[in-house]
Amino acid sequence: MTGYPHDISPAYAFTGQGHQYPDPEASQSQNLIWPTHASTPAQGTGGFSLDNARAEFAAASTEQRNQRREQVDGVDDILDMDFGGDSDDSDPDYREFGKGIRKMQNEVRQARHLDSDDDSDEAPAGRKKGKKRGAKGGRGRKPGIRGPRKAAEPTGDIKLRLGQANHAFLNGRCEEARDIAAEIVRINAETYEAWTLLSACFKELGEYNSAVKALMVAATWRPKHPGAWYAALNFALNETGDLRSEFLISAQYAAQQILRADSQDLEARRIKASLMLERRNLSHAAKEYEIILKRCPFDTEVIQTLASIYVDRGQVEVAMKLYTKTLDKFKKADVEIDTPFGWTDAYAYVELFGLMEKYTEGIKELRSVARWLVGRSEEEFWDQFVDDDREWDDDHIRRSECSQFDAKTFPLDTYGPGLPVELRVKLGLYRLFLGHYTEAMRHFNYLKTSDYNGQSLVEEFPHLFEEVADTLAEKGYNKDALDYYLPLAPGVGSEGASLQFKMGKCWLGEKSDQEAELCFQNAVQMEVDNIPARMELAKLYERLNEKDQSFMYVNEIIAIRRTQRQNENPAFETGSSDPAPSKKPRRKHTSFPGIRRGQSRYAPRRLLNPAERKKEEAARAEHLQNQYSIMKTELEQMRAGDPTATYKWMEAAEDLIDDFRAFKTFYPWDKYVKFLGYTHDDKFQAETKLETDLTEMADRLSKKLGADAEDRTSATSASIPADYRGISFSSWLDIFLEYAICLAKDGHDRESYEICESARDAIVFYHKREDMFLIHVCWGTCALLCNDEEMCIRVARYFMREYQFTTDSYRMYAAIARLCQSPVSWYCSGPEQKYMLRQVKAMDFNLVDKTRRQRGYAEKAGYTSQDKDGKPILNDDMDVALLMLYGHILYSGTSYAYSLNYFLRAYALDPNNAIINLNIGLAYVHHSLKRQADNRQFMILQGLTFLFDYYNSRKQSTILEERQEAHYNLARVYHMLGVSHLAIKYYLRVLKENDGHESSREDIEIDTAYNLKILCMVTGNKKLANVIARKWLVI
Repeated sequence: MTGYPHDISPAYAFTGQGHQYPDPEASQSQNLIWPTHASTPAQGTGGFSLDNARAEFAAASTEQRNQRREQVDGVDDILDMDFGGDSDDSDPDYREFGKGIRKMQNEVRQARHLDSDDDSDEAPAGRKKGKKRGAKGGRGRKPGIRGPRKAAEPTGDIKLRLGQANHAFLNGRCEEARDIAAEIVRINAETYEAWTLLSACFKELGEYNSAVKALMVAATWRPKHPGAWYAALNFALNETGDLRSEFLISAQYAAQQILRADSQDLEARRIKASLMLERRNLSHAAKEYEIILKRCPFDTEVIQTLASIYVDRGQVEVAMKLYTKTLDKFKKADVEIDTPFGWTDAYAYVELFGLMEKYTEGIKELRSVARWLVGRSEEEFWDQFVDDDREWDDDHIRRSECSQFDAKTFPLDTYGPGLPVELRVKLGLYRLFLGHYTEAMRHFNYLKTSDYNGQSLVEEFPHLFEEVADTLAEKGYNKDALDYYLPLAPGVGSEGASLQFKMGKCWLGEKSDQEAELCFQNAVQMEVDNIPARMELAKLYERLNEKDQSFMYVNEIIAIRRTQRQNENPAFETGSSDPAPSKKPRRKHTSFPGIRRGQSRYAPRRLLNPAERKKEEAARAEHLQNQYSIMKTELEQMRAGDPTATYKWMEAAEDLIDDFRAFKTFYPWDKYVKFLGYTHDDKFQAETKLETDLTEMADRLSKKLGADAEDRTSATSASIPADYRGISFSSWLDIFLEYAICLAKDGHDRESYEICESARDAIVFYHKREDMFLIHVCWGTCALLCNDEEMCIRVARYFMREYQFTTDSYRMYAAIARLCQSPVSWYCSGPEQKYMLRQVKAMDFNLVDKTRRQRGYAEKAGYTSQDKDGKPILNDDMDVALLMLYGHILYSGTSYAYSLNYFLRAYALDPNNAIINLNIGLAYVHHSLKRQADNRQFMILQGLTFLFDYYNSRKQSTILEERQEAHYNLARVYHMLGVSHLAIKYYLRVLKENDGHESSREDIEIDTAYNLKILCMVTGNKKLANVIARKWLVI
């Protein structure tokens, strides 16, 4: 018998040679086993000696320890322990990672033994080779409690170096802190704090691989402490950003060590299983989830995950057996279960029958499980109706034909209305696969009904509509398939190309060429590199003897495939240089030569003859004229906020904007080409004015358009059109921007952004600085209305880029971030800090002497504003607003020491500015409250000095709000510092300032009274707190 806990193998027991950090709970829980051969003294005798018993116990312990050392054959310390999991041995990546860990452990052990004293008790390397510890003549083990020895107290030198390293790290000198921590590790590799500090330094320096390694080594010094391994695991998964996939094995390794320390840690096992699944190590993931399922047999999430793994491995029958056993357990369970078997689990179970193409059995199980879930499990007589599903009808008409059915036994909601739509559709699909078309359509028709709110089910279940339509089309029921495709068409965006293609195929099956053409054209417009739709159009035009159109699409397909091959393998490129790209690409996909962009639902159709095309264009122009008249009529009421007028105006504006966006001349692939006029093909549509006189329109339509226009490259500014459809481009811009704001007010943020983006990309607006300014102001307004901080910051960046070193652009950035009611995560994010730092460096570049300017030549790239000649605009002085803005960003991220650098630079430029003094004072005070701040009292005095400068300048103001602000801010500082009597003094001054005055627009009396009440409650003066609450806090 041994004195080790049952979950610690003797081979992995701690020796007494290394100073470890033992787990306090593990140490206390170890049972002291007395030798079984010790004789028990008889009662009433004095033969029992406590000293003798202790001596026997110490001798037995020493003997057992010696035997254990012989078994491990010189295992020196924790670095020799194999932390790899046996269950992962078949994973080659995991085995390779284990080799790397062992190599790292050897390097750490060598570094630890490098400077060890041969005579020291802490130097196992000084022991003679081949001599076993604990053997006769050796030192032996001192009597005492078993378990790992406590870590040695760090020496004074180590403590000093740790302090220096922490100080350097807190002051941003990460390289220096790293070097000091590395020296500590060289002196004593068992210093856990040094390893964690090394990891933090590596993280700040962007060396995530080294950071993870440092945490892993740190955790090996505390192998039985799950917290150390959890720290390494969380860092590998949550702190590595885009490199997360590279550290999945490290995280899995850490989870394995947690399980070695505590095999009952369910959370660690879940993480390990999920990591194996993420790495597609399905066999081991399945084993882990099976272990979890044994402990949590009713965890439906684990059941679903495990079943999906079985399906991915091709073991569908195993997944089905899993669900069958689970279902039996749930049905037999007589206690309340936290995660009951629900409709989602039933759907996953029934889906397995479809994968195995066992549709008859699937229908039977679906009806049985659904019957159990609604509480009618005893009505098994419905299983005799194999060819129909009358049990799940909405009414009792067909059910009443069954003699065993009693309508009074169960309510109607437990029949047809109680079956979820997803399962009803699945029932219909299985019926369709079995050839039961009528019964299947009876189920599918439920999708055409409305829910209890009267809304169409297509908004809630678009995937069901598409699944039903796909299956119907596959079975040849094209007309029925279109009934389920068409409701999806109005609500799709750029992802609808596939849907339009499927609809086109169905229309071809119904011999409707014109509708098929329209669908394929829409697919091409929605997805610029859509080859199947172009192929169908080419075949269609060839069949209809439209040779030119067919040849055009064939050329486009060839060009797309060539470009795709070049993107996949640049070696296939011909060597021709592409034109210089624009500063910011407008679309994310690749542009293909010879293919022009289309953006809306409307597009002229080739299969119409010229007369019909003219007639269609005239009708469209008349419709747009009516919409434009509605817009002008409802404009004022829309701006006044009338809901009805707003709806009518937006509906009309949408049609006009769609028409504008469909005009391809406004959206060329090369945005740097300026608008030079309309081509011959476009002139007819562009010059079709929105007039009510149909006679004049008919005369214009009958005119012959003539030859091509003059060479557009030589067009003068006087010949460039200034309108489209008779509406000036400035009016079009107003329509775009007001429509975007209306969408944002209704909460449609993405749609409003798309409208702003369309206005920005239009060539008639893109090259006009004033128009781009208005577009981005509207864009920022939409982002504010939608409370989208990310978009607010992106729009504000535009103004800082285009109007660099302009104070108002930096003020706008701060104002937009302030108005957006969301956390400051984007405001003080890493990318924003770097962007602002580049702005500051670019400002400083032109203000230093020539020598320093040459040394920092790279900062010249930070100039983004240009004059009319294309030369960068340089600044000639510092911008206080930019310095304060960057300081505030650092301040918001709690980098108070760094923010002071920029606040003090601004202070040097404007020392009497109250806001600058306030920020400097707060930065000093907040920095003094940090845990490892040096000379805390002196920092507080520095901060209060600046705060009183702010206070003295503000309290002399003639504006009531500014005087209240000064009292309140100083009171809050004293409150934060814990100086309650001074905080109360200044809080009372806030309340006294408002005596005899009406409530101001920025009333802070309630905040002041609340803080006063809190202070009184903390100090025990409840009576005064109640008085304050009644006087100031009662509304």
